[in-house]
Amino acid sequence: MINFKHKLITLSVLCFTMLVANISHAEQNTNKTSEEAYAETGPAKAAKESAGFLDNLDRETLFGGKFSSWFELASDYVFRGESETNDGKIPSIKVAVTWTHPSGVYLGYYGANNLFPGNDSEGNNPKINALWGPYAGYSVKDIGGTGINYNGMFFQYIYPGDSNSNYLEMFNYLDKQFGSVNMKLEYSPTLTDWFGVKNLQSHNVAIHPSWSAPYGFTVSGGVGYQFFDSKGTKYDLDGNGKEQLNWMHWNVGVSRNVFGYKVDLRYHDTDIKKGEHDFYGYSSNHQIVDSRFVFGVSKSF
Repeated sequence: MINFKHKLITLSVLCFTMLVANISHAEQNTNKTSEEAYAETGPAKAAKESAGFLDNLDRETLFGGKFSSWFELASDYVFRGESETNDGKIPSIKVAVTWTHPSGVYLGYYGANNLFPGNDSEGNNPKINALWGPYAGYSVKDIGGTGINYNGMFFQYIYPGDSNSNYLEMFNYLDKQFGSVNMKLEYSPTLTDWFGVKNLQSHNVAIHPSWSAPYGFTVSGGVGYQFFDSKGTKYDLDGNGKEQLNWMHWNVGVSRNVFGYKVDLRYHDTDIKKGEHDFYGYSSNHQIVDSRFVFGVSKSF
């Protein structure tokens, strides 16, 4: 009987000890949870959010869109028949970064080196040695089941050494595929004064055909007409009594992918004659609208 009482007392003490231990452990867990909750509002939460931001850097998309980049190295930079590197005095380097959304909206930034003719000791314009600027556009494919695609883009030209030459242009393209041939039409007006020339807006209309030739080659070209709206102001810069501002430009070339790079060889020319044009054709700048071959290598990422 005594042994039974001792066993009962021992069991009671053990149960009481376990109960106290459980209560103490529960209180410790409660305090720990409270401390963790406090930590989540402090440095630990900030660290987690920072880690989340770093995780976003590893993602392929941002706000549902993807980034891509492009670069080109060429012997010259020709824009509508005009050399932007003073007749190829320096090689042309162009880069662009674009964010594209599945809706067709895209945003980006473009940059290139430039060298315009001028009056320094080497015949260059010391103020202009680069062009960059943002662009925003929208593209849509197969409009109404017609197979016609549209691409429209605003581009702000920024010349960092000569802000007076900055201007805004809108590019508009319609294209359609006909078998191995693609036909593209362009209409691109400036929305502000062209190169900062007061009350002068430019318009470029062009056709850009391309043919997917055998063995992976592409033959492409373009014929365009650059014309101007002077809004009542007459620009007779050579003083011959005529306003001769407009010009035609054309190019033809062949390209192919080589080891992941696009290699392009192209011929450019205009109808601008020396001494017969109010913007070009002078002895100091006619060289930039001469006929020329341009070799370029580009790649998209």
